[in-house]
Amino acid sequence: MLMLEKKILQWAEKHMCHLAILLACGIALYLRRGAIWWNSPDVGFCFDRHPNHIQSSLYYVLVLLMQYLPLLPLHSMKWLCILADCGVILFCALGMGGSWKKPALKDSIFLIIIILSPAAYLRGAVWAQPDSVAFCLLLAAYLLWSRGWRKCALIPAVAGAAIYPCFLLLIVGYLWFSGCGGNGRAWIYFAAVLAGLLLILGLSAVAIGETWQEGIHSCIRWMAFDPYEGILYKQDGLAWLLQIVNVCGYGAAIVSLLLARRGKISWTVVLLTHMATLMVYGRLLFPAAA
Repeated sequence: MLMLEKKILQWAEKHMCHLAILLACGIALYLRRGAIWWNSPDVGFCFDRHPNHIQSSLYYVLVLLMQYLPLLPLHSMKWLCILADCGVILFCALGMGGSWKKPALKDSIFLIIIILSPAAYLRGAVWAQPDSVAFCLLLAAYLLWSRGWRKCALIPAVAGAAIYPCFLLLIVGYLWFSGCGGNGRAWIYFAAVLAGLLLILGLSAVAIGETWQEGIHSCIRWMAFDPYEGILYKQDGLAWLLQIVNVCGYGAAIVSLLLARRGKISWTVVLLTHMATLMVYGRLLFPAAA
């Protein structure tokens, strides 16, 4: 018995980092499961396709498809976001190269922070917004791109941007700063992504009974329209700024973690980004306490 205990302790010590990551995953899934039955105050505005909504047409195609599952559509969307959170963690680990097989302490902390990120928790399991679904697809595109499969990488990149159009900014930023911006190829890839994005959104709009122009408009309305009343921001600059942080907060929070892990920015920037994002999320999710 003592020999067995010794072997178990030796195995646990050898795989301590992996066990810590698995424990964090278990805690994250437990917390997300508890948020399934909680509805945000603005849930109706996200699902009702009111005039000048800011969701993409492909997002509403997903909502309609969720109705064929034996769950409430809102719960199905939340579970899809939870699965996407798991995909984000997996692709982040794969992006670390071979070090994920024997992660260092800092790599383990990096993955645990992503797993337990409150921004990911609030935006997906609590809010049922498709940020993590789109970001998971963009990470898949990044892995394909980094391995030289650039044409294949365009497929998940276009799908991710079509689900959540503001992530087109991440694609543009990566193409410009990844080293292919100087020889003109970045514009070729961007044109391909944009063409595919507009095609998918147009077809998605037709599939849900709207015009293809409405699908294309859904690509840009997040930039300037109120998500609840569908009116154009004109004079209230603060409300517009808060909405931009709301829409881009998840992507900014996760990208800041990725950049900090690569040493591109300081962890102070990561902390400030998360704090700003969470303050805006809290204001919108819990308006009575704001």
